[in-house]
Amino acid sequence: MGQQHSRRLAAAVIALSALACSACFSSEVRTRRVALSRGQDPTPEVQATTVAATRPDAVGTPGAGNSHKGRGATTGVQGATDVGVTANTIKLGWVGDFSGQARAIFGVSLDTINAFIADLNSRGGIYGRHIQLVYYSASSSSPDQVLAVTRRLVEQDKVFAMIGLTGIGNASASAVPYVSEKRVPCVGCRSNGITNISMFPTAFDGQITPPDHGAVIGAFVAKRLNKKRMAIGYCESALSQWMRDSLGPAFKKHGGTVVDQRSIGGCDQTLMDSTVAAWYGIYPRPDVIAVIDPIGAAEGAAAARRMGWDVQFVATGGWFQVVLDIGGSQTEGMIGTSEGYGPPGYDTPEMTHFRQVLKSYCPRRGVDLTSLNTWDWMTIFEEGARRAGPGLTRTGLIDALNNMREWSNGIGAPLTFTPERHMGRSATGFFRIHDEAFQRATPEDFFSPEDF
Repeated sequence: MGQQHSRRLAAAVIALSALACSACFSSEVRTRRVALSRGQDPTPEVQATTVAATRPDAVGTPGAGNSHKGRGATTGVQGATDVGVTANTIKLGWVGDFSGQARAIFGVSLDTINAFIADLNSRGGIYGRHIQLVYYSASSSSPDQVLAVTRRLVEQDKVFAMIGLTGIGNASASAVPYVSEKRVPCVGCRSNGITNISMFPTAFDGQITPPDHGAVIGAFVAKRLNKKRMAIGYCESALSQWMRDSLGPAFKKHGGTVVDQRSIGGCDQTLMDSTVAAWYGIYPRPDVIAVIDPIGAAEGAAAARRMGWDVQFVATGGWFQVVLDIGGSQTEGMIGTSEGYGPPGYDTPEMTHFRQVLKSYCPRRGVDLTSLNTWDWMTIFEEGARRAGPGLTRTGLIDALNNMREWSNGIGAPLTFTPERHMGRSATGFFRIHDEAFQRATPEDFFSPEDF
């Protein structure tokens, strides 16, 4: 029972941004790599910390400037221009979950945020302003807690913008409408419980849209893998079902037949086993199983192998250590998507820089979809803030993001935002698991629905 609970906890978090595995956010990081000051806990369950990231060898107090100037540094910058913006700083807010197993999961994201901020500040920040981060821990299963700490960040801590509410999963469904109502920009902001974040004018996310994601998977399986019969497993979330509604039709459009589709619940191992057994009993059996959840795909692949059934599993996402922890060698051959980011081995100057920064600030941290997703939030915010200009305002940032067209941050497919489109990507890459490692699945970096 304890193992199933741990898997369900991991699945609940991973289903959206799949934050997996941490050991690097340690006391050493707290004291040597970033300067921290302890805030007052709003409740016994919630922690608050203000972070001013500096170079790894720097020691100082939150808000202390770094004398090193680099790209983006300017002189004579304006003073305060909006809430959370001073002449020297821009204050951002983030919500994580550092209770129990989730501490390890969200540590990956926090390490990546700290590394990005430290690197950016060492280069002079954005128009001479350094980034400060204020974050709280709240349960990823409690919409009330997530809303409470988000309100504190906005109303008491006076942050300029939020980042990464996508990482807190379904619970962020309570906070996304709130930040939109308050006209607070939120980058990396969506929820499993919200079908389309475009209805919230301040919320933006870089990942591939669910309709495009489903369409690419369906076409890829039919055309590239040459599979004819598909079974689909999906979770009970708005995003999962939105993707399901495009995956099946795309597979049929390219000559396939959907033989069955059913809910896999909250990735309960027992339910996944019974679901795979049901698919195993279908005649003719499906030759591919698409699972709109990486944990469900790993559990399903393991169940199929136990039954002696050699069937192709395809997952949405899945480039996380927890997938291998669950399925081990039984995930061999499983294919997953990179959620709009570069697949394993993707080689651009920006990816090289990303890897170098992670290695410098957090040597034990590797590249996966968690760190890529988090880095993505930060690059989108940086680009939007630069486009908004030295007189940075919330309205200016939102306008800049709404006018971002075919912009590439070098770690994923190009991004396009419009007032009607707040999920930026329409293409994704694919990986394959081989020898309990993640490898590029195709020579191509990305596929969009138009490529089939």
